[in-house]
Formats: sequence, structure tokens, C-alpha cells
Amino acid sequence: MDEAIYLTDMFQKEFEAEVVSVNEDKFIVLNQTAFYPKSGGVANDQGILIRDNDEFNVVYVGKFSGKISHEVDKPGLKVGDKIIGKIDWKRRYTLMRYHTAAHVLSGAFYHNLKAKITGNEISIDQGRIDFNLENFDRALIEQEVENSNKIIIKDYSVDVYTLDRRSVEEDPDLTKLAMGLPKNIQELRIVDIKNFDRQPDGGCHVKSLKEIGNIKIKKLVNKGKNNRRLYFTIEP
Repeated sequence: MDEAIYLTDMFQKEFEAEVVSVNEDKFIVLNQTAFYPKSGGVANDQGILIRDNDEFNVVYVGKFSGKISHEVDKPGLKVGDKIIGKIDWKRRYTLMRYHTAAHVLSGAFYHNLKAKITGNEISIDQGRIDFNLENFDRALIEQEVENSNKIIIKDYSVDVYTLDRRSVEEDPDLTKLAMGLPKNIQELRIVDIKNFDRQPDGGCHVKSLKEIGNIKIKKLVNKGKNNRRLYFTIEP
């Protein structure tokens, strides 16, 4: 089983691993990896796999049939090869900042307006969150973004731990997704912004809120009944 290092150490930039399967000369599964696969609306990591003096660029990472697959830019890796993996840290850290910013926003919208998330997408250039707000009220949305930035200034720490499903289900404020909890998962990883908000999540985050920077509205879109879309950036 391939171990996902990023679940327990989101700041590990380099790791050693062994190739356990190769498909079509370019889809590589390792016995462990720090590369985050595209999932939960968050873009995948990129970086390199190094075998001896040969480098293979990791251009895409996804999860298929429970396995994390690394797509490399050239053939050559074989089962049993020992490699060193290196994350494109600038890209990863940007995604972490955006992802934690999205949690601050979703926490603010939920706690103040009882709005839940109906969709999201995070890239290195922008974030997007859809909320199930009844009315398309620009001033209201702008106010919650302002509230989110006030929370960021407080620089709360961000912690990660697991809870059993029953504990999560007993606290309705934990789940910010309109679709509810994923089925058949009994242990849920929790991202806890201390003194503010906590949610089940399988992604990578910064350690404290000031790492995010300032959230800035890029665009607001009315997507129809009970669906409001917020595009945002972070600066600096």
C-alpha cells in the first residue's frame, strides 16, 4: 500500500521511495510519496523523481483505484528502482495558502450565514468557492471576506488530527460541505483552525493563518438558485 506522507507531514519537501508499479512507461506508483494528488478540488503537486543521475519530471499526480499515480515526462523507471522525490515547493506552498484561505472563508460564511460549500476549485492562480446562499448579495459576501481577513490577522494555529465518524456526525458544525460526509469512511482527518473552525479534509495546509496573506475578491458570480460563486486571490 502506498503511504501518503503529506497526510502527516505537509511540509516534507523530499523523500526516498521505491517504484512498485509502472504503467504505459509513464504512470508510476511508489511505496510512499509526499506528492499530493489532484483531489477535493485542489490541484496536484508537481516536481521530480530522481534515480541515480537521471531526473523524471512529475507533470501530474492523481489517485486511481486507491493508488497515487505520478505521471512522468519520459520512460525509463522500472519496478524496484530506488528514487528520491522532490516536491516543487513554491507550487505546493502556494496551494497550501489558498487551501487554508478557503477554509477560513468557508468557516466565516458558515458561522455567520449558515452557508455551506457546494463546490470549489483551487489552483496556483486563484481559488473558487460556491456557497448555497439564498440571495446574491454582494455587500454581504464582501463583508464575509473582510471578516475572513480579520480572522487571518489573528494568526490562529492550524492543527491536523483524526476523529471517528461518530464524533464528527455528533457535531453538525464540523461539516461545511452541502453534500455531507463521504460514505464508508470511519476515520476522518480534521483540519482545525484553533479558536475558529474545524472541518474534515484530506489536503495540505499552512501552520498558522498569517502565512496565507490577504484574501482579495477577484469576481462574484450568480450561478442561479441558492448558488453564489466567489473567485478570490491571495496577496502578497
